[in-house]
Amino acid sequence: MATLVDLFREVASGPRKSKVVLADGGKEWTLEELDVLTDRLAKHFIKDYGCKTGSCVAIFMNKKAEYVVSYIAALKAGAAYLPLDISYPSNLLESVLDEVQPAVICTTPDYVHRLPENAPIFNFSGASVESSLPNSNNLSLPSDINEDDLAYIVYSSGTTGKPKGIQCPHRGAVLSYNYRFKEYPYKEDDIVACNVFFVWELLRPILQGVKMCIIPDDVIYDPLPLCNFLRDNRVTRMLFTPSLLETVLDTQSDGVIQESFKHFRVIWLCGEVVTCALLNRIMEVLPNVVVANLYSISECHDVAVEDLTKFHRSGDERKYAPVGSVIPGVKVAILDNNLRKVPIGVPGEIYVGGPTLAIGYLNRPELNKNRFLDVPEEIRNEVGSKMYRTGDWGYLLANQTLEICGRCDTLVKIRGYSIEIQAVESTILHLNWVASCSVIVIGAEGEDKQLAAYIVLKEPVTRKALRAELKRKLPFYMVPTYFVYLDKLPVLAASSKVDKKALPPVDPERDIVEASALPQTPTEIKLAKIWAEVLQRSALDIQESFFDLGGHSLLAARLLSKVATDFGVELNMRDLFASPTVSAMAKLLDGSERNSPETIVDLDQQLETHDYKDNGYRTPNGRHGLLGSHILARLLNSTQVRVVCLIRESKNESVDSRLVSSLKKRGLLTNSIKEQLGDRVKAMSGDVALVQFGLSEENFHLLTYDVDVVIHAAAYVNLIYPYQALHGINVLGTWNVLDFCHKNKVKPLHYISTDAVIPAGLNDVDEDFDIELVKEKLADGYGQTKFVAECMVRRSQQRGLPSIIYRLGNQSAATTAGYWNDADFTYLMLQAVIHTGKTPDIDWTLEITPVDFAAKFVSELATKQFTAQVGKTFHLTNSKGPKWSDLMDWIRKFGYRVEKIDADQWMHMIANSSDANLQNIQKLVAVMIRDESFFNTQSTYLRSNTDKFVAASKWRYPTVDERTVRHWMQLLVERHVIPSPSVSIGTAMVDKVVVITGASEGIGAAIARILAVEGGARVVLAARQEDKLKKLAKRLQADGCPETNILPLRCDVTKEEDVKKVVTRTIEQFGRIDVLVNCAGCMYYCMMKNGITAEWKRQIDVNCHGTMNMIGAVLPHMIERRQGHILNITSDAGKRGFAGLAVYSGSKFFIEGMTQALRQEMVEFGIRVTNIQPGDVATELAARSTDEEARAKFDGSNAGHRILDPEDVGRSVLFALSQPPHVAINELLIEPQAAPI
Repeated sequence: MATLVDLFREVASGPRKSKVVLADGGKEWTLEELDVLTDRLAKHFIKDYGCKTGSCVAIFMNKKAEYVVSYIAALKAGAAYLPLDISYPSNLLESVLDEVQPAVICTTPDYVHRLPENAPIFNFSGASVESSLPNSNNLSLPSDINEDDLAYIVYSSGTTGKPKGIQCPHRGAVLSYNYRFKEYPYKEDDIVACNVFFVWELLRPILQGVKMCIIPDDVIYDPLPLCNFLRDNRVTRMLFTPSLLETVLDTQSDGVIQESFKHFRVIWLCGEVVTCALLNRIMEVLPNVVVANLYSISECHDVAVEDLTKFHRSGDERKYAPVGSVIPGVKVAILDNNLRKVPIGVPGEIYVGGPTLAIGYLNRPELNKNRFLDVPEEIRNEVGSKMYRTGDWGYLLANQTLEICGRCDTLVKIRGYSIEIQAVESTILHLNWVASCSVIVIGAEGEDKQLAAYIVLKEPVTRKALRAELKRKLPFYMVPTYFVYLDKLPVLAASSKVDKKALPPVDPERDIVEASALPQTPTEIKLAKIWAEVLQRSALDIQESFFDLGGHSLLAARLLSKVATDFGVELNMRDLFASPTVSAMAKLLDGSERNSPETIVDLDQQLETHDYKDNGYRTPNGRHGLLGSHILARLLNSTQVRVVCLIRESKNESVDSRLVSSLKKRGLLTNSIKEQLGDRVKAMSGDVALVQFGLSEENFHLLTYDVDVVIHAAAYVNLIYPYQALHGINVLGTWNVLDFCHKNKVKPLHYISTDAVIPAGLNDVDEDFDIELVKEKLADGYGQTKFVAECMVRRSQQRGLPSIIYRLGNQSAATTAGYWNDADFTYLMLQAVIHTGKTPDIDWTLEITPVDFAAKFVSELATKQFTAQVGKTFHLTNSKGPKWSDLMDWIRKFGYRVEKIDADQWMHMIANSSDANLQNIQKLVAVMIRDESFFNTQSTYLRSNTDKFVAASKWRYPTVDERTVRHWMQLLVERHVIPSPSVSIGTAMVDKVVVITGASEGIGAAIARILAVEGGARVVLAARQEDKLKKLAKRLQADGCPETNILPLRCDVTKEEDVKKVVTRTIEQFGRIDVLVNCAGCMYYCMMKNGITAEWKRQIDVNCHGTMNMIGAVLPHMIERRQGHILNITSDAGKRGFAGLAVYSGSKFFIEGMTQALRQEMVEFGIRVTNIQPGDVATELAARSTDEEARAKFDGSNAGHRILDPEDVGRSVLFALSQPPHVAINELLIEPQAAPI
């Protein structure tokens, strides 16, 4: 049997190679073009990611052309593909990746941020598929792939518990494809549309040289756009789930259906039982279309097929359409509970064997034993050696037609989700109100199935409250639609088990709605009837969400269609999500939503209601984020305190795992912090927004005594949601924290507030400003809730609670890292500019404070200097940030091409874009930014208290400058958050070979980048820290440097053998050395009287011996060639002695003197010698000093003026090296303008 790769190569080399086989978003590719693209990517997988037989290539993106290219390239590389659904929650995504360990993950810029930081990623970040791919190489693709090799791994993501990875070989798919090619052959002009079951269907038409059009994800479940797509693309074949096709038929007129499907020849149905009612409807509207039903299982591919057109014409009257005849080659057995074969026509459990069988579940030996069984001896000749237990109940007829009766276990499938009934029952039984319960599925196969819970109560509770509680504990699709209250459950006398067959039928009248929740207005009454009809209910609560009442995406389409018909108003899915109740939708239809109670908030009343006076409890919800993670890291790195972290536990992730994930996500999970987490951090499962944080009475009581200080950084930051949507976490959560601070012993509170409590349009607002004077001007729910919360804290403060309030402005990534809050407005604006290449022409001063400084500030006051600052408010804001125009200039210098356009034009472009990368900024633009005035009416702030504290602590409030922004951009590119810039490599030093010592960080790394990127040189990166060299090499490649121009080598310049290896390896790789840059060095502030001789010796060893070792190794080579350039990074301390740097100055004086003599000796050999003499530079060099007395007295880097950046030194090096041969820059003194020697 052939492999999938064999089938592809056969058609790609045949007469159909020039046929268009792939269409996506208006672009098309021929089979020949697809063959070339996938060859290129496959070779890249092998060369750069080590792909081979048995490897796995994960695919994590929307359905698009890049998906298809990744899929085929993975198979060509001998690997298996692993589809990862973009809807996977983070814990499921990480779980799958940890288990499979793919060689590489293919993704696109809009999803790369969801992947683990250190994962091997191939990012389609170019403007097109072609530009995203690397150049081809000369590697040969594997030719020994066989039918039993792994072709793909698919995960059952909808099931409960740990997901299962199903490993499938080539042979199953090949058998399925060949069968359908023969029985349902394509015609020359067939066009196939794909989206549903994409990974199963995308390759099928391509293997026959037939055009495959990708249906966008935002079209597939929206009936009218889907019909338009099918019509406009002249589609002739498509696979639907029955419920999807039924929704299309129910929401569109016969005329629209017939026009949209007028080119159709074949409709495939799969994934659910097909009712004859649906089949009759299809045949009535589309009488000339062939309808085929496919019974397919992930563990054994296609099992049976039925031509439903022929069945329909037979006139056989029944409720369900047959699944059809077993595919030739597939083996099916119907067995009883003892694995004995049952007679023809007798139902039993369905077992499948033969070549379509999967290899088994990945890393699930026990499950494999239960599902992939050895075949009993008596039927081995019929079925083979292995068979799969499907869990389906059915029977075979004599003609090998298979009939399905249903499931034979408690795992049911509803709308594509597999649900374990017992898990739902267990959760309900744990509720305090419930004495006993039983859950069943109502609705027959092929209809809209729903869960119904039959409950015996211990105490009264409304169905609404019951449903709300279950929503906190179960995925939405596992929350029952119906709750039937009984006095007792019926029981089987023989077994004492619940007699589910004796449960009364669900009657929606039982689900009584309180009178206050019934529709009142004419619009509500009319709308409630539509909702009841769609949801098949006789009564419903107008305040309850459509989705809580059993609604889903397919029913939503029907609802919106009926609303359009009855009200003449076209609503979309976004409207339904924003107004998900009858009450809210009625207001929307009446045009009163702008004056709805949700947006009119009496803040005085809210404050009086929630003012903490030790008088009761509230029960909201909560979360934590960027600042909290940085505060934790700061406390662990700079103090010895023990920390309790209150963390909400998710269904599949423990609190400890969530804590680690939170730190890892923000680049804070260092080895040091890992070591301390177990000893100094206690992660507790709880929620700050719940009564007693959701803890047991005992644990809460103990915590009130154990905790000494509280830092309350939990908040829900959303600039779009109204007050009521944020009230729980932001207001009630703060009430619970205040309650905790007062319980048993008083605990000082550090409350993280926000500048959003101050409305726009105010200037120079200082920390003592009374925010209650301007509360009426607060326009958004976030500012309103935080205003109420801050005032609650302030009133408690006035009653004696020791506390400090921190009003934070916009928090950027840390100065040393590129991890932003994903929803940050500035961050989203920056991403939008980079993705579109357009920037608005606006007058906007960016208000930015790096989050690591805010964390440092809060931690310092929380652990060391609280008493002197208690009762104060501190602004952590920066009203003197860079201008937006400055930021745009900096990203242009980084290499991005950005065009400035009118602000209104830019906002219109964003609002109407279909680019998935812009979805988050679209929402903010639509709601927050009415016009250009938004950017220049932001309030500005003074920092009287903050600046006094910063000055007293001898700190500097950080400013965001070009160097910081460049650093952030480099890190974002490395993490594939933004595409690489289109950098033009300079030519001043093209073909020059430069050895740079000390290249791993600071000045050395900056020199390397400037010489490589701006000069075009080939650079040898020499330093002791090999991991940093590799990161630098990757960064240079991201900046546009060819990989062949970069050679990282480990080297300790104090060791002659290391130095010689560098010289030898460089000449082997590049043939010569044109330039030596001696940058390796060390500097310690030392007072001679303190006698720290180890640091003296280290400076002499590195600065003097290291420099001489390098010159000694390189000089003979340069003399032989009679050309070369030696450049030493010395210091202004080599021209004048500096107190506190006596030994360092001495070492640099040595180099200066040695260089002056060497320069004269080298004239006859054409070798130039240069000394670059920098003043203070912003690096980590001085921070390594251990003589704190010397550093405090003599370190000039904290003098208050701006000092040099490493890039300033790098540019001076490029200047010195790029002069014509007759010009020698012998010395270059470069210092901060404010500090000449």
